[in-house]
Amino acid sequence: MAISCTSPQTVELLGFEGCPNTPILRERLQHAAPNYDIVEVDLIQLEQGDKRLGWGAPTILLDGRDLFGESSSGGNVSCRAWAEGLPSVGAIRVALQDQSK
Repeated sequence: MAISCTSPQTVELLGFEGCPNTPILRERLQHAAPNYDIVEVDLIQLEQGDKRLGWGAPTILLDGRDLFGESSSGGNVSCRAWAEGLPSVGAIRVALQDQSK
């Protein structure tokens, strides 16, 4: 099931090499959001003070906000702990639909 939107939206996937969950979430996001432009952001390469450094990897941002409502910690580069495990393709799809309304 494709997500329909009137214009392509950009989604940022925050991650870094060495975070084991980044490739898994990347694949799920690609399946969940075929109509979106997905920009991968390497947290290691960001300049000090970049607001995206506050989220752990992997994180999906839509319009600069965490797709699942988590707040930025404002901290350093880290792996994100997902209490319920990484979101499924379906959960990502639903969250994108909810945020796109």
